[in-house]
Amino acid sequence: MSVKNKIPDDNFCTPTQPAKRSRISALNRSLKEDSPAIHIPASPFMERLGYGTGVSVYLFQRSPRQGDLLKSPWAVKKVKACPKFKGDIDTAKRLEKEAELLKKFKHEHIIGYRAFSRSADGTLCLSMENGEKSLMDLIEDRGEGDGDPFPAEDILKTALATAKALSYIHNEHKVLHGDLKSANILIKGDFESIKLCDFGVSVKLKEDLSDVKHANFLCLCWKDDNEFYIGTEPWSAKEVINGGKITDKTDIFAFGLIIWEMLALTIPHTHLLEDCVDSDGDGTLDESQYLESLGTRPPLPDFDYDDSYIPVLEILAMCTNEDPIERPSAREIVQILDTEKE
Repeated sequence: MSVKNKIPDDNFCTPTQPAKRSRISALNRSLKEDSPAIHIPASPFMERLGYGTGVSVYLFQRSPRQGDLLKSPWAVKKVKACPKFKGDIDTAKRLEKEAELLKKFKHEHIIGYRAFSRSADGTLCLSMENGEKSLMDLIEDRGEGDGDPFPAEDILKTALATAKALSYIHNEHKVLHGDLKSANILIKGDFESIKLCDFGVSVKLKEDLSDVKHANFLCLCWKDDNEFYIGTEPWSAKEVINGGKITDKTDIFAFGLIIWEMLALTIPHTHLLEDCVDSDGDGTLDESQYLESLGTRPPLPDFDYDDSYIPVLEILAMCTNEDPIERPSAREIVQILDTEKE
């Protein structure tokens, strides 16, 4: 069954949090020095690829100059015009933060930065390389087929690429992705290209990765070094649910659940929402089982896994340990998976 048929898409957009009033006058000059002069059409003239909290993503087909070869398309993330959603979220600030990070990141498994500008209709735009399709879309497509998990080879390839990207941002930039899930991994072709994307709610880590730097769970002010972890509920680790310390291992739990998704072909824990009943007869559903399951490893479907899945299941078990200390780091995962390839 399709993931979309099971759970409405809006349920699993990045959650909203209250934010201070935006100070975005600096956006007029921010990042422009290294951004090429481009003309991005108004939204109705581009194909929409997807959407998130306060933003939509479009395919921008770039016109070649006279005599030039055809240019590759870009994915353009645009702030929605006149956004109106709970908490007065400062999506412009998030987009600026993401642009700042992508401009710094240079890694084969992280989506490439192209430009930060305004479109013809005046909305802020972050232009990136086109990653084609999200892993979540591929999972949904496969779930509508025979229901078998992805081949172990594809899962291990995805895990290694994602772990390399995480190791890079954790160790080289001291940044936590902060919203890791299958929707934020982009796949080209038959897993020829695997790239991590969507850094709008990323947070800075301390030098030793042991906590969020200058943590403040009340506001989002990237430039003021006040940050909070947002994430998305079904992928959240136990320390997030319980208000504990956020470390690099918080990303690792969500990473483990991405592996689980490629085996189970659904969103973690959401089968428990399907079983909710109106126990009091007042029109409200009892979500207690779902809420209690958050931060744990969901059971796997009954499937006869052959020996090729042994390393997949081992990595899954390690990464989804409820105790963050017992989870491997991204660097350790890379070492483990590189050894498996030999």
